[in-house]
Amino acid sequence: MKMKTIFKFNNTRYYRDMTYNTRQKNLIFELISEQSQEFLVKDIYNELIRRGEDLGLTTIYRVIDELVAAGKLRRNVSADGTVRCQYLADCKGLGHCYLKCQKCGRLEHMDCHLVRQLTDHVLEEHGFRADKKQIVIGGICERCTE
Repeated sequence: MKMKTIFKFNNTRYYRDMTYNTRQKNLIFELISEQSQEFLVKDIYNELIRRGEDLGLTTIYRVIDELVAAGKLRRNVSADGTVRCQYLADCKGLGHCYLKCQKCGRLEHMDCHLVRQLTDHVLEEHGFRADKKQIVIGGICERCTE
């Protein structure tokens, strides 16, 4: 049976189907790829425990470091020092950036055609190629303004 590689980094292949050599990494990657919002490392750890898996935090952090280095995961430090992560799923291609709340530290993905227009303008008028995975707009989120 041929397995489809989802992602490869540093000679480690992440598959949809589990294999013996990469079972722990695949479990972690599967959980991370299911996250639609920011998450804490302890959320992944607790979910693995709930599922009956015995994985250490060191293993989880190692996989997270690899995914961050490969651009598949974003690490965000909130105002209180809490480290949150966000899986960088494929966006719709309209324009990709993040909104970061300066009160609670929440990081929210935004996919909007105006971001594409802005990055095109910056390139054409200012000769600067913006990295859309690094564009973060600071402000106050809807929850914190209520």
